[in-house]
Amino acid sequence: MPPLTKPRSVNPLERLTRNSIPGILCGIVILILTGIPGSLFPRVKPAIGLDKVAHAIMYAGFAFACLWGYRKQFVSNGLAYKRKAIILTTIISIAYGCLTELMQETIPFLHRTGDWRDLIADSIGTGLGVLVFYLFFRRKK
Repeated sequence: MPPLTKPRSVNPLERLTRNSIPGILCGIVILILTGIPGSLFPRVKPAIGLDKVAHAIMYAGFAFACLWGYRKQFVSNGLAYKRKAIILTTIISIAYGCLTELMQETIPFLHRTGDWRDLIADSIGTGLGVLVFYLFFRRKK
C-alpha cells in the first residue's frame, strides 16, 4: 500500500538558507555595529587596542556562527568537506571584513575610517573562530 502523504523533499536553497541563519544574523549585527557613527563609541586607547580586540572577537563569533549552521554536516562528513567548509568560511569572513572596512572608509556620514589593522584583527578573529569550532567539533559523532 503506498503512503498517504508524499515525503517532503527539502529544496537545496531552503536548506542552504536555513543552515546559514546563524552566520547571517551575526553578519547583520556586525554591519549594524560598523555602521554606527564613530562619535558614539568611547575613546579608549589601552596598549593592546580595545578596538582591535573587539574586531577579533566579532569576527571570531562570525566565523564560528557561519560554521555552526553546518555543524551536523561537519561532524558527519569526511575531511574533504571539513576543509571546504573551513576554507569557504575563512574567505567569506575575511571578504566581509574587507567590505565593512571599505564601507567605513567610503561612507562619509558614518564618521568612521577604514583601517588595514582592523582588517588584520578581523582575519585573526576569523582564524580563532574557525580554530575553536574545529577543535570543538572535530571528533564528535
